[in-house]
Amino acid sequence: MEKKQKTMTFWEHIDELRKCLLYSALSIFISSICASFFSENIKSFLINPIRPSINVVENISLVYSDPFSPFFLYISISFFTGLFCSLPIVMFFVLKFITPAINKIKISVFIIVLIVSSLLFLTGILFTYKALIPISFSFLISFAGNEQMIFSINSIIHKILLICFCIGVLFQMPIIAFFLSKMGLLSAKFLSKNRRYAILISFIISAMITPPDFISQIILGIPIIILYEICIVIAKTVRGNDNA
Repeated sequence: MEKKQKTMTFWEHIDELRKCLLYSALSIFISSICASFFSENIKSFLINPIRPSINVVENISLVYSDPFSPFFLYISISFFTGLFCSLPIVMFFVLKFITPAINKIKISVFIIVLIVSSLLFLTGILFTYKALIPISFSFLISFAGNEQMIFSINSIIHKILLICFCIGVLFQMPIIAFFLSKMGLLSAKFLSKNRRYAILISFIISAMITPPDFISQIILGIPIIILYEICIVIAKTVRGNDNA
């Protein structure tokens, strides 16, 4: 069912933005508190992608570098887990905030976009957890030979969490393309015309997010290119024959 959008003043937009940020922060805070009770289990879960490599290579040790490390590690795990778990709520308020900028938006479309956005984020995390992290870690430690390797468990887990989050956000490209196309700011013609630059930028972004090895960059670069092609299809579907 379509809803009429009334014109909002500048301060009404600011008030809506304040509510969006407040409710999002509150959901992250509550989710983080709940996640703190399962921090130890979550830590073991996060180590699982690299555990096969650690078990095979006997000269690897995971250590805490100082007395404060365990505490800050569990804080980080709780926060990121809370952020991941509260994503549907955060996305709900974000979409609710930007939806008035689009005319004739349907409630059903709003719900579908919210569900797809959450699934894309989870897909990005799953891709990172199951493919990118294990392959990249195994490739990088292969250069050490038989030398002893001592890794900070804080550093390893922080990198896993950060890469998962960044790639989850990166997988939101189709959602962003949908809204930009709906607002008339993006077209399939523009995306197709700049495909060569998009491929270059895809691998630049891959290099910024992933560890510094070409294997990781290729593994991430290919899905980004696929997502870009999906964005072209979405833009063409949303705007039809409008090539502006």
